[in-house]
Amino acid sequence: MILKRLTTAVREQNWTAVIIEFVIVLSGVVIGFQITAWNETRQDADREALIIARLHADFIAIESDVATVIADLNRRSEAAGGFLTLIRDDAVDANSEAFQLGLANTIGTPVPAGRSATYVDLLESGDMRLIRSEELRRALIEFDEQVRRHEMAYETLATLVIDNTGVLLDYQSLLRAVGSEPGIYAEAIEATRRSPELITSAQMMQNVSQVNLAWHRGRQTTTQAVLAALQGELD
Repeated sequence: MILKRLTTAVREQNWTAVIIEFVIVLSGVVIGFQITAWNETRQDADREALIIARLHADFIAIESDVATVIADLNRRSEAAGGFLTLIRDDAVDANSEAFQLGLANTIGTPVPAGRSATYVDLLESGDMRLIRSEELRRALIEFDEQVRRHEMAYETLATLVIDNTGVLLDYQSLLRAVGSEPGIYAEAIEATRRSPELITSAQMMQNVSQVNLAWHRGRQTTTQAVLAALQGELD
């Protein structure tokens, strides 16, 4: 219809009509582009809101996990220090509840908390562009880089745990096996208790827990920074 009118206007050299038809066509194209751009912007905003909600849920869970690990590491670090004191105290029976609890809490260290699944999806899909907040983007990148550094460094801690828990586990098994009546094993129990290997292993496990604790306190700080940035987007 428009093409027919335009052809007729050109044939009749009605330049005013030609200009009007061109304006109508161009206006329609511009409006079409604007509607398309508006729809894409609205869709991106809806996707961003969904991503923000998913990230918020992720980091609420991460914060809870990190707080739980920190509490566990505090307990382990204190237990290891207490166990070293108990080892050297002749008045404390190796079969006492306090001694065995201290020994049990000295063994091992928690694995660092992991990455945000939503953030990993954003990286893999290329949808990081949907997050408009520069503050939030920086906080997410810092958190994820910290997680990666901890995961690599944890390999060293894991080696220390493997190398030093063997003697502690053996001693724990011996105490459990003999129970409250050590009998002929009493001398072996005391000899192991005073051995440099046991004391060194307990000291090393205390150091491992303290290092892991420092990492998780740093993780807690970066997690809270992400949550603060997310809250700013949700408000």
